[in-house]
Amino acid sequence: MITSESTSDLCGTWPLRMHADRFFGTVKADGQHPRVAALACYKGEIVTISLVGYDTSISAVLASLWLRESISFLPDEDVEWQGPRSLKRRSEAYKQVSVQLLGTKEVHALAMPTSAHIAEGILHPPDLPNPPKQETPAVQGAANTPPMPKSDRTRFVLGNWDEDAPAERSFLGTLYGMRVLFLHKDEMHPEWPQIWARQIWERGSRRSLIQPIKEALGVKAWVLSDDLVAWGKLIGNGVREGWLPWRATTLTRHPSASTYS
Repeated sequence: MITSESTSDLCGTWPLRMHADRFFGTVKADGQHPRVAALACYKGEIVTISLVGYDTSISAVLASLWLRESISFLPDEDVEWQGPRSLKRRSEAYKQVSVQLLGTKEVHALAMPTSAHIAEGILHPPDLPNPPKQETPAVQGAANTPPMPKSDRTRFVLGNWDEDAPAERSFLGTLYGMRVLFLHKDEMHPEWPQIWARQIWERGSRRSLIQPIKEALGVKAWVLSDDLVAWGKLIGNGVREGWLPWRATTLTRHPSASTYS
Protein backbone atom coordinates (compact mmCIF):
# COMPACT_ATOMS: atom_id res chain seq x y z
CA MET A 1 0.00 0.00 0.00
CA ILE A 2 1.16 3.53 -0.65
CA THR A 3 2.29 5.32 2.49
CA SER A 4 1.17 8.80 3.40
CA GLU A 5 4.75 10.05 3.27
CA SER A 6 4.98 9.22 -0.43
CA THR A 7 1.51 10.33 -1.46
CA SER A 8 0.38 13.35 0.52
CA ASP A 9 2.18 15.92 -1.60
CA LEU A 10 0.85 14.87 -5.04
CA CYS A 11 4.22 16.12 -6.25
CA GLY A 12 3.99 14.77 -9.79
CA THR A 13 4.51 17.02 -12.79
CA TRP A 14 2.95 17.35 -16.21
CA PRO A 15 3.26 16.35 -19.02
CA LEU A 16 3.76 12.61 -18.75
CA ARG A 17 7.25 11.44 -19.70
CA MET A 18 8.46 7.99 -20.58
CA HIS A 19 11.83 6.78 -19.26
CA ALA A 20 14.39 8.76 -21.22
CA ASP A 21 17.45 6.55 -20.81
CA ARG A 22 16.54 3.06 -21.92
CA PHE A 23 14.16 0.51 -23.38
CA PHE A 24 12.86 -2.47 -21.40
CA GLY A 25 12.55 -5.10 -24.08
CA THR A 26 10.55 -5.76 -27.21
CA VAL A 27 7.11 -6.97 -28.17
CA LYS A 28 6.51 -9.51 -30.90
CA ALA A 29 3.65 -9.84 -33.36
CA ASP A 30 3.67 -11.00 -36.98
CA GLY A 31 7.46 -11.15 -36.93
CA GLN A 32 7.81 -7.52 -35.85
CA HIS A 33 9.82 -6.48 -32.77
CA PRO A 34 9.34 -2.81 -31.79
CA ARG A 35 11.02 -1.69 -28.57
CA VAL A 36 9.12 -1.04 -25.37
CA ALA A 37 9.71 2.39 -23.80
CA ALA A 38 6.99 1.96 -21.15
CA LEU A 39 4.46 -0.63 -20.10
CA ALA A 40 1.88 -0.97 -17.34
CA CYS A 41 -0.54 -3.86 -16.84
CA TYR A 42 -3.42 -4.44 -14.46
CA LYS A 43 -4.75 -7.96 -13.93
CA GLY A 44 -2.79 -9.07 -16.97
CA GLU A 45 -4.23 -6.41 -19.28
CA ILE A 46 -2.53 -3.36 -20.79
CA VAL A 47 -3.10 -0.02 -19.05
CA THR A 48 -0.55 1.78 -21.19
CA ILE A 49 2.13 0.77 -23.67
CA SER A 50 4.75 2.94 -25.33
CA LEU A 51 6.53 1.60 -28.41
CA VAL A 52 9.39 2.86 -30.57
CA GLY A 53 10.16 1.43 -33.99
CA TYR A 54 9.24 1.60 -37.64
CA ASP A 55 5.67 2.56 -38.33
CA THR A 56 4.90 -0.75 -40.06
CA SER A 57 6.21 -2.74 -37.10
CA ILE A 58 4.25 -0.78 -34.51
CA SER A 59 1.11 -0.88 -36.65
CA ALA A 60 1.36 -4.67 -36.91
CA VAL A 61 1.68 -5.05 -33.13
CA LEU A 62 -1.17 -2.70 -32.29
CA ALA A 63 -3.38 -4.22 -34.98
CA SER A 64 -3.00 -7.59 -33.27
CA LEU A 65 -4.05 -6.04 -29.98
CA TRP A 66 -7.10 -4.36 -31.50
CA LEU A 67 -8.12 -7.75 -32.92
CA ARG A 68 -7.95 -9.06 -29.33
CA GLU A 69 -4.93 -11.21 -30.05
CA SER A 70 -2.15 -11.60 -27.49
CA ILE A 71 1.30 -10.18 -28.17
CA SER A 72 4.50 -11.47 -26.61
CA PHE A 73 6.58 -9.25 -24.35
CA LEU A 74 10.28 -10.11 -24.29
CA PRO A 75 11.91 -8.16 -21.42
CA ASP A 76 15.64 -7.50 -21.49
CA GLU A 77 17.79 -9.76 -19.32
CA ASP A 78 18.43 -7.05 -16.71
CA VAL A 79 14.75 -6.11 -16.38
CA GLU A 80 12.81 -7.38 -13.36
CA TRP A 81 9.30 -8.04 -14.63
CA GLN A 82 6.73 -10.00 -12.64
CA GLY A 83 3.90 -9.16 -14.99
CA PRO A 84 2.50 -11.13 -17.93
CA ARG A 85 4.67 -12.12 -20.88
CA SER A 86 1.56 -12.50 -23.04
CA LEU A 87 -0.04 -9.04 -23.25
CA LYS A 88 -3.76 -8.56 -23.76
CA ARG A 89 -5.99 -5.55 -24.18
CA ARG A 90 -8.84 -4.59 -21.88
CA SER A 91 -12.37 -5.04 -23.17
CA GLU A 92 -12.93 -1.28 -23.51
CA ALA A 93 -11.89 1.04 -26.34
CA TYR A 94 -8.32 2.32 -26.61
CA LYS A 95 -6.77 5.63 -27.61
CA GLN A 96 -3.67 5.59 -29.81
CA VAL A 97 -1.28 8.41 -30.77
CA SER A 98 2.04 8.37 -32.60
CA VAL A 99 4.68 10.90 -33.64
CA GLN A 100 7.64 10.77 -35.99
CA LEU A 101 10.96 10.91 -34.15
CA LEU A 102 12.99 13.84 -35.41
CA GLY A 103 15.94 12.85 -37.56
CA THR A 104 14.95 9.19 -37.80
CA LYS A 105 12.60 6.94 -39.75
CA GLU A 106 11.05 5.63 -36.54
CA VAL A 107 7.92 6.63 -34.65
CA HIS A 108 6.94 6.73 -31.01
CA ALA A 109 3.47 5.34 -30.36
CA LEU A 110 1.42 5.39 -27.17
CA ALA A 111 -1.76 3.40 -26.55
CA MET A 112 -4.01 3.36 -23.49
CA PRO A 113 -7.59 2.38 -22.65
CA THR A 114 -10.22 5.08 -22.27
CA SER A 115 -10.22 4.39 -18.53
CA ALA A 116 -6.71 5.93 -18.39
CA HIS A 117 -7.58 8.86 -20.70
CA ILE A 118 -8.68 11.91 -18.69
CA ALA A 119 -10.54 13.77 -21.43
CA GLU A 120 -12.37 10.63 -22.53
CA GLY A 121 -13.43 10.00 -18.94
CA ILE A 122 -14.89 13.48 -18.63
CA LEU A 123 -16.71 13.29 -21.96
CA HIS A 124 -18.13 9.82 -21.22
CA PRO A 125 -18.60 9.48 -17.46
CA PRO A 126 -19.77 6.18 -15.97
CA ASP A 127 -23.38 5.54 -15.08
CA LEU A 128 -24.15 6.15 -11.44
CA PRO A 129 -24.98 3.06 -9.39
CA ASN A 130 -28.67 2.47 -8.77
CA PRO A 131 -29.88 2.91 -5.19
CA PRO A 132 -30.32 -0.36 -3.31
CA LYS A 133 -33.73 -1.89 -3.82
CA GLN A 134 -35.88 -3.24 -1.04
CA GLU A 135 -36.17 -6.99 -1.10
CA THR A 136 -39.58 -8.30 -2.09
CA PRO A 137 -40.85 -11.76 -1.17
CA ALA A 138 -40.43 -14.32 -3.92
CA VAL A 139 -43.59 -15.27 -5.77
CA GLN A 140 -44.11 -19.00 -6.02
CA GLY A 141 -43.67 -20.17 -9.60
CA ALA A 142 -42.17 -16.85 -10.77
CA ALA A 143 -39.06 -17.03 -12.92
CA ASN A 144 -35.83 -15.90 -11.32
CA THR A 145 -34.52 -12.76 -13.02
CA PRO A 146 -30.73 -12.95 -13.47
CA PRO A 147 -28.81 -10.00 -11.99
CA MET A 148 -27.62 -7.28 -14.33
CA PRO A 149 -23.88 -7.43 -15.09
CA LYS A 150 -21.83 -4.97 -13.05
CA SER A 151 -20.33 -2.12 -15.04
CA ASP A 152 -16.57 -1.70 -14.73
CA ARG A 153 -15.98 1.91 -13.66
CA THR A 154 -12.33 1.37 -12.77
CA ARG A 155 -10.05 4.29 -13.66
CA PHE A 156 -6.29 4.64 -13.96
CA VAL A 157 -3.95 7.56 -13.30
CA LEU A 158 -0.52 7.67 -14.92
CA GLY A 159 2.59 9.37 -13.56
CA ASN A 160 6.22 9.90 -14.42
CA TRP A 161 8.57 7.00 -13.71
CA ASP A 162 10.83 9.07 -11.42
CA GLU A 163 8.10 10.64 -9.26
CA ASP A 164 6.22 9.24 -6.26
CA ALA A 165 2.77 10.51 -7.23
CA PRO A 166 0.91 11.76 -10.30
CA ALA A 167 0.25 15.40 -11.07
CA GLU A 168 -2.50 16.88 -8.92
CA ARG A 169 -4.59 17.95 -11.91
CA SER A 170 -4.31 14.48 -13.44
CA PHE A 171 -5.72 12.97 -10.26
CA LEU A 172 -8.50 15.54 -9.93
CA GLY A 173 -9.38 15.29 -13.61
CA THR A 174 -9.81 11.55 -13.24
CA LEU A 175 -12.01 12.02 -10.16
CA TYR A 176 -14.14 14.51 -12.06
CA GLY A 177 -14.63 12.03 -14.87
CA MET A 178 -15.74 9.46 -12.28
CA ARG A 179 -18.35 11.89 -10.89
CA VAL A 180 -16.67 12.06 -7.50
CA LEU A 181 -17.65 15.20 -5.58
CA PHE A 182 -14.75 17.50 -4.66
CA LEU A 183 -13.85 21.12 -4.04
CA HIS A 184 -12.96 22.90 -7.28
CA LYS A 185 -12.16 26.42 -6.08
CA ASP A 186 -12.82 28.90 -3.30
CA GLU A 187 -12.02 32.55 -3.88
CA MET A 188 -11.80 33.26 -0.15
CA HIS A 189 -9.55 30.26 0.49
CA PRO A 190 -7.49 29.51 -2.63
CA GLU A 191 -5.44 26.90 -0.73
CA TRP A 192 -8.47 24.71 0.03
CA PRO A 193 -8.62 22.82 -3.31
CA GLN A 194 -5.03 21.67 -2.82
CA ILE A 195 -5.86 20.51 0.70
CA TRP A 196 -8.78 18.53 -0.71
CA ALA A 197 -6.63 16.92 -3.38
CA ARG A 198 -3.94 15.86 -0.93
CA GLN A 199 -6.36 14.61 1.70
CA ILE A 200 -8.43 12.61 -0.79
CA TRP A 201 -5.28 11.07 -2.26
CA GLU A 202 -3.77 10.19 1.12
CA ARG A 203 -6.92 8.88 2.77
CA GLY A 204 -8.14 7.20 -0.39
CA SER A 205 -4.84 5.33 -0.45
CA ARG A 206 -5.31 4.24 3.14
CA ARG A 207 -8.75 2.85 2.30
CA SER A 208 -7.39 1.07 -0.79
CA LEU A 209 -9.51 3.23 -3.08
CA ILE A 210 -6.17 4.12 -4.71
CA GLN A 211 -3.55 1.43 -5.22
CA PRO A 212 -0.22 1.47 -7.06
CA ILE A 213 0.19 -0.82 -10.04
CA LYS A 214 3.34 -2.88 -9.50
CA GLU A 215 3.46 -4.26 -13.04
CA ALA A 216 4.91 -1.09 -14.58
CA LEU A 217 8.10 -0.18 -16.47
CA GLY A 218 9.20 3.29 -17.56
CA VAL A 219 6.03 4.83 -16.14
CA LYS A 220 4.05 4.75 -12.91
CA ALA A 221 0.36 3.98 -12.65
CA TRP A 222 -2.36 3.79 -10.02
CA VAL A 223 -5.77 2.15 -10.13
CA LEU A 224 -8.75 4.03 -8.70
CA SER A 225 -11.59 1.94 -7.29
CA ASP A 226 -14.88 2.03 -9.18
CA ASP A 227 -16.83 1.98 -5.88
CA LEU A 228 -18.54 5.37 -6.12
CA VAL A 229 -20.40 4.79 -2.88
CA ALA A 230 -17.09 4.37 -1.03
CA TRP A 231 -15.73 7.54 -2.62
CA GLY A 232 -18.88 9.38 -1.52
CA LYS A 233 -18.47 8.14 2.04
CA LEU A 234 -14.85 9.27 2.06
CA ILE A 235 -15.83 12.79 1.00
CA GLY A 236 -18.76 12.89 3.40
CA ASN A 237 -16.59 11.82 6.32
CA GLY A 238 -14.01 14.45 5.44
CA VAL A 239 -16.56 17.25 5.42
CA ARG A 240 -18.17 16.13 8.69
CA GLU A 241 -14.88 15.53 10.48
CA GLY A 242 -13.30 18.76 9.25
CA TRP A 243 -10.26 17.49 7.38
CA LEU A 244 -11.94 18.64 4.16
CA PRO A 245 -12.72 22.37 4.53
CA TRP A 246 -16.09 23.16 2.98
CA ARG A 247 -18.68 25.84 2.25
CA ALA A 248 -22.01 25.05 0.61
CA THR A 249 -21.29 27.08 -2.55
CA THR A 250 -17.84 25.72 -3.34
CA LEU A 251 -18.34 22.06 -4.17
CA THR A 252 -18.25 20.94 -7.76
CA ARG A 253 -19.44 17.75 -9.36
CA HIS A 254 -20.17 16.36 -12.76
CA PRO A 255 -23.36 18.05 -14.09
CA SER A 256 -25.31 14.80 -14.03
CA ALA A 257 -23.99 13.51 -10.71
CA SER A 258 -26.10 13.09 -7.62
CA THR A 259 -25.16 13.90 -4.03
CA TYR A 260 -23.64 11.06 -2.08
CA SER A 261 -24.78 10.32 1.44
